[in-house]
Formats: sequence, C-alpha cells, structure tokens
Amino acid sequence: MTTDGAARAETDWSPTHEVVCRGDAADAVAADTRLVAVACEFGDEAFLTMSTDDVSDRSPRTQRILDAEFDRLPDGARDGADPTWRARLPGEADALVRALTVADSESDGPLGEARWRVWDVSSVEIRRDGRSIYRSVPHHERFELDATAAPELAGSARDRLADLPCAVVPTGPVATWADDGEVNHRAIRFEAGSGVLLEHVRRVAVDRDRREVVVDWEPLGERAESEPNRVLRGVLRAFAWTVDRLDGAERPPRRLSFADGDDFRQAVEAFETVRERVGYDFDIVEV
Repeated sequence: MTTDGAARAETDWSPTHEVVCRGDAADAVAADTRLVAVACEFGDEAFLTMSTDDVSDRSPRTQRILDAEFDRLPDGARDGADPTWRARLPGEADALVRALTVADSESDGPLGEARWRVWDVSSVEIRRDGRSIYRSVPHHERFELDATAAPELAGSARDRLADLPCAVVPTGPVATWADDGEVNHRAIRFEAGSGVLLEHVRRVAVDRDRREVVVDWEPLGERAESEPNRVLRGVLRAFAWTVDRLDGAERPPRRLSFADGDDFRQAVEAFETVRERVGYDFDIVEV
C-alpha cells in the first residue's frame, strides 16, 4: 500500500527514559519489539523506517505485512531517503509487532538469520497527537521513551521487560562533579574525553576518610580473550594491540579524589543507584 501523506519530522525530541540492555543482540531486539507493543497502547500512529524496501529473502512474513497492511510514505516524505511505512493505531498495532517479531526459523545463534532485525530496521517511532513517545534505532541499541504525555508508559515498559536483562531508566546523568566527571546509567566519565562503560567495571572501592573512589575494570585485552567467536576475537586482539601501542586506552584502575564532600557522596550513591537499576554485577566495597 502507498499513500501521498507526509509525516512531519520532529526536531525537539527530548526523551524522559532510555533502555539499557546488558544482554546480547537477541535480547535487545526482543526488548525493542516489546517496547513497540507497549508504546502502541498509548500512541495513535507509528512509523517504521527500513534501510531497504525488500526484505523478502530475509523475512518473508515481514515483507508481506509491509506490502499488505501499512501505508508506504512517498520517498523523501521524512528526513532521509530510507523507505518508511505508517501504521495507524490501535488497529494496526498487532501487524506492526508481527512485522518486527523474529520468527523461530530465523533465530538460531545470537540472532541467526535475523540480522535484518538489527540492520534493515533503521528506526521505529510511535507517536501520540503528533508527538513522539517512543523511538528506537536497533543497530545503535538506542531505545528511548518520552513519558511526558503518557505518564504510565515508563511503568508499563518496565513491567514488559521484567524477564529480560534490560532496564528502563531516566535519561541524563545520575551524578556530576568537577572537571566534567559524570556517572550515568551506561558509563562513568572521569573527565572530558576519558571514561569507561559500566558493563566492564569490576570493582568500585570507596574510601570515605580520604574522599576517594577507585574504579577497576576489565581492560580491552582481557575482553578480547573472553570473546567466544574466533573471528571477532582476532579482530578485538588486533584492535587492542593497536590501541595499546598508540597509548589510546584508559588503563585500570582509576583513582578519583573529591575536594567537595557532597560531590563525593553523590558519586558513591550514583554507583549504587545505577548498579541497582540496571543490574550491573560490579562490587562496591568500603576500604
């Protein structure tokens, strides 16, 4: 189906929540599909943008739904040149979820033949009264919600993801301090241009007398050796070797000293908060 209707691209997207996934690509894809289903309950239209207009060789069911169920927008109707389909909600919500659901025959291995779900689905957007309430970009694992117009959206999303290693959390930093230091739900930034992802952190040692925090994490070389895929392990080894020779990697551990007592307490509380919200397994110890 095609339509001459154009969709206005929104430029002031300010999500209130994001989704952080600690699992593999299959978990992230499952989370995205569930989040689309949740957002459809609160929205009135959806836009599915693909990197190609033909995925029939990768997901015949998805192609059949695109051709038969949705309105395809004219080329150039939205920002970018990728083909986009519009679904009217709630009537076409079930079809949208089915179009995004990975079939059992496609799901062998981490994603098996379902790589299309990460790379061919450019973005999904759910709107309510012309305003975005959910946006996802699967190949960046970026899943964001704006609960401003739908206050129950975030809670419903959390409930739907309860059995996945994914968490719905507020956007923005949890704590900040001098020299651009920051803890958010994904990473710690020691200073501008220096930091580490929290998924790699192993231990946070807290010295309250000295107002110091020592962060230890798994270095790139060790992460390369733990990669189960032989080809990817070789790529990571080469990358780690290059980064090490160029002295471009932050090396553990990193000691942070705080002159301000409030900054110190907020930083320590931030580590505890993100560990609880997201489910990270790093240790926090008092020394």
